Amino acid sequence: MATVGQGAPAGIPQLDGPAQEHWGRIDHYLRGRLREDLYRRWFAPLRVIGLDGDRLQVGAPDPFHRDFVDDNYRDWFDEFVPGLVGFPLRTQFVVDNTPRSVRMAAVMEPVSASSPPAPGETRTNPRYLFDTFVVGESNRFAVAAAQAVAKTPGKAWNPLFLHGDSGLGKTHLLHAIANAIHENTPGARVAIVTSERYTNDFVDALSKNTMADFRRKYRECGALLVDDVQFFAGRDKTAEEFFHTFNTLYEQNVQIVLSSDRSPKELKGLEERLCSRFEWGMRVHIDTPEFETRAAILKKKALAERIDLPDEVTSLLATHIKSNVRELEGALMRLAAFASLKGEPVSVPLARDVLSDVIPPPGYRPSIERIQEAVAAHYGITVARLTSSSREQKIALPRQVAMFLCRELAKETLQTIAEKFNKKDHTTVISAIERVNELSLSDLEVRQAVDTLRSGVTS
Repeated sequence: MATVGQGAPAGIPQLDGPAQEHWGRIDHYLRGRLREDLYRRWFAPLRVIGLDGDRLQVGAPDPFHRDFVDDNYRDWFDEFVPGLVGFPLRTQFVVDNTPRSVRMAAVMEPVSASSPPAPGETRTNPRYLFDTFVVGESNRFAVAAAQAVAKTPGKAWNPLFLHGDSGLGKTHLLHAIANAIHENTPGARVAIVTSERYTNDFVDALSKNTMADFRRKYRECGALLVDDVQFFAGRDKTAEEFFHTFNTLYEQNVQIVLSSDRSPKELKGLEERLCSRFEWGMRVHIDTPEFETRAAILKKKALAERIDLPDEVTSLLATHIKSNVRELEGALMRLAAFASLKGEPVSVPLARDVLSDVIPPPGYRPSIERIQEAVAAHYGITVARLTSSSREQKIALPRQVAMFLCRELAKETLQTIAEKFNKKDHTTVISAIERVNELSLSDLEVRQAVDTLRSGVTS
């Protein structure tokens, strides 16, 4: 049992290395799976207190906060924490009686107070692999490029610059590349860091006069992967140092992989000479995943987390949560946690109750884009094909059904619908509506398709 340190709250073990390491993994897991506002409100204020046998004691700032987290999330913690740390570890939520000033200082302190690990010792997330990444039309090229540089570092595309909105899998791909390099070349010295960590290491090296060690760490490695390089903006000295690091590695054919929430040309606050270097190799944009990919992500995550996820719930979540993968997975984990806490199976009614902030109530008007996605998925075609000029029956009928539903459910004008389907004349929409009305009376298959789609896009 851990001992109580001087100044620690009575009955609470003093913080130790293993406790901090376990909580670091848990916190990373929470950050990646919960919506940002949910994480910030209930989980960011938590602080690991210590390890007492098989119990990890986690402090909340006040009794109300402790009770809320304990009542609503402890069972969820008990489910995922053992798999995360590798042994049966239970979480005990307590009130953190540490003075607020001390508590805030601990929160602001980096997880590791020791010197940064050598490049070969840089930790990667073992869960972020190519095998666990769901590939779809929105990210297929990015995955192919990432796999290419992982297979032949420094020879395929250098640098590889991945950009796209937050939560679309850029960090996952960076860690997948690092893990693949480690697997293909055991002992390879791979440095994978966030721009924030790189900046902190640089500032620390300046303050301690250890720039030689800093440069050895980042310039004597087999690959350098930096996440969120947009945060170098406004940090002129850090950006200058990174410029020289980039040049050194590039000249030595060392693989460089960078990620950002925007393209190099859109990076404001960085010198042109640095941004231009980001364009030297391959620049790949990761788009928002389409419905099929979102559904596949949910299914894969549910399988990995052993969540019994019905198809109708998968469709509901994939339909309404479109912004990014992190929010999608966070919604699934929140739903699973509440289902576990309530002792109920995951269901559409429970999903609507728990996720009412992201899933609109029945009766809302779906957008034309939403209807197009649903129809395309139903008929096994892409939205691009659906809105193309193709006259093939396998395209024409789905297009007519989509136009019919856009008029009925979205309540949009005929001209607006025509424009969304790349048609100049709204009479095309009128003809489509009339055709589907006729087929609904004479063709059972069409009638069933319309009914299914009507129910799906309004649920």
